[in-house]
Amino acid sequence: MAQRILALELAQDRVEAALAERAWSSFALLGTYQSERAEDEPNLAPAIGRLLSKTGAPDLVISAMPGELVAKRLLTLPFSDRRKLEQAVPFALEEHLPFSIEEAVVAYLPLLRDGKNSLVLAALARREDLRAHLDLLAEAGLDPKTVTLSSLALSALINRARNGNGAASHLLVEFEHGRTSVVLLDNGVPRALRTLPVGLDPAHDDAQHAENSAGAIIAAVRQTMLSHSAEPGSTDIIISGPAASSSEVRDRFSRELAAPIHGVEDLDTSALLGRGGHEWIRQASCVAMLLGEMPNQPVPLLNLRVGEFNFQGRTGDLTPFYTSGLIAIGLAVLIVLHVILGIVTNVHHKRMLNREIAAAVAPVIPGVAGEQAEHVLAARLAAARKRLGLLGGSGGPASPLDTLLLLSRALPAGIGVDIDELNLDDTGLKIAGKADSYATIEQLRKALSATHRLSDVQVSEEGQAENHKVVFHLSAGIKDISTE
Repeated sequence: MAQRILALELAQDRVEAALAERAWSSFALLGTYQSERAEDEPNLAPAIGRLLSKTGAPDLVISAMPGELVAKRLLTLPFSDRRKLEQAVPFALEEHLPFSIEEAVVAYLPLLRDGKNSLVLAALARREDLRAHLDLLAEAGLDPKTVTLSSLALSALINRARNGNGAASHLLVEFEHGRTSVVLLDNGVPRALRTLPVGLDPAHDDAQHAENSAGAIIAAVRQTMLSHSAEPGSTDIIISGPAASSSEVRDRFSRELAAPIHGVEDLDTSALLGRGGHEWIRQASCVAMLLGEMPNQPVPLLNLRVGEFNFQGRTGDLTPFYTSGLIAIGLAVLIVLHVILGIVTNVHHKRMLNREIAAAVAPVIPGVAGEQAEHVLAARLAAARKRLGLLGGSGGPASPLDTLLLLSRALPAGIGVDIDELNLDDTGLKIAGKADSYATIEQLRKALSATHRLSDVQVSEEGQAENHKVVFHLSAGIKDISTE
C-alpha cells in the first residue's frame, strides 16, 4: 500500500485539490478535484468534507495560504549560514511591515548562493491568519504538514517541466477568482512576485468585470516585465487557472503584451507526474505542490509551519518504505550469514589443523590435543635442556661435575674451610660452611672470583661457631660455557 498525498488550495467559495500516490521509487498523480461551498455554509469545512469523501483519507496533506495574505520579499544577505539566515530574515523584513514582527510568522526559502551571499525568498503572514487557516482544516479533520504558496510551487513545476527549453526566463500568470499571482523567473530563480487583488474567472465574472480585470492584470504584467528589464520575446509567458483555457483571454494577452502565450497544458509533465493528459490543468497549482513530496529530488517548498505552528503529526503511512526496509533487512541477513559461514569455516579448518598436529606429535607425546601440542612440546624441551645441562651436555651452563672439578682446582691447598652444604642449579652456586678465620673466608672469595667460570662471588658471615670457627655463606653465578 502506497502513501496518498493530498494538496489543497482554498479559494473564496471553493476548494481545489490534487491527489498523488507515492511509493518507494515512484510517484503518480491520481486525480484532481473541486468542491464548492453551498450558500448556507459558514465556511469551507463542509466543502472539504465532501471532497474527502471522493479522495478518501490522505496520509499526508499540503495546503496553500491565499497569496493576498502573505507578504513576500526577495532578500540578498551577505552570508549563507542557516542559523544566521534564520536570525537575519525577520529583521530584514521588519521595516516593510505595518505591524510588529511579533504578530507575524516568518519563513524563508534559499534560492541562490553566490559566494558568501545568499538570495532568499522571505514570506510572512499574520499569526491570526495562519491560525485561522489551520483551524479551518482541523475542523475538517486535516493537519497539513506544509503550508506554502501555490504560485511558487507552480513556477517550480514549470521550471522542472521545461528543463532548459525555451527562453531563459518565463513569467507565470495564475488566474484565480478574486486574485491573480504573477511570478517572474530568470533561469529558474524568482526575480519578482506579486499578488494582484483582481482575478479572472469566466465562469463567475460578467463581461464587463472580465474586461476590467483583464486590463488591470495586463498592465501589472507589463509593469513587472519592464521593471526587471524583460524585453518582449525574451520571456515566455505562461498562464494558468480557470481563464487559461479561454481563447479570448489568450488572444488579448498575446496581442497587448506582444508575446506568445503558453498554457500549462503545453508542458510535458509525464516524467514528473507519471502520466500525461490535461484534466489537471485547472488545479495545476495543487498538482505543483505535490512535487514537494516526490521520492526523488523533491521540490523545496516554502513552509509557514514554523515556531509555535510547527507540524507535530505523522508524516504519513510508512508502508511506501516497506520495500526499501525489506531490502535492507535482506542485506543485513546476508551479511550475518556470510559472517557466520566464515566463522564456521575457520573453526572447521582449525579442527582439521589440530588433528594433523596431534597426529604429527603422537609418536612423541601420545594423547595430547592439537591445540595443546605447542605448549606441551615447549615444556618438554625446557625440561630436556635442564636435564641435559645437569648431565653435562653442551650448549648450556657447566655441568655439576665440571663445577666441582673447578672448585677443587680453585681452592688453595690446605685452606681451612669446612663445606657443610653445596647447592648447584640454574640460579648458580651456593655454599654454606665454616672457616678458620675471616681472612680465610676472604682468601676463599678471591680464589673463586679468579676463576673464569664463576661471576659475582658474594660472601656473608654469620659470626663465630664452636671451636672458634666463622660461619659463612657464599653465592656465585655460573657463566654459560657455550658463549666461550
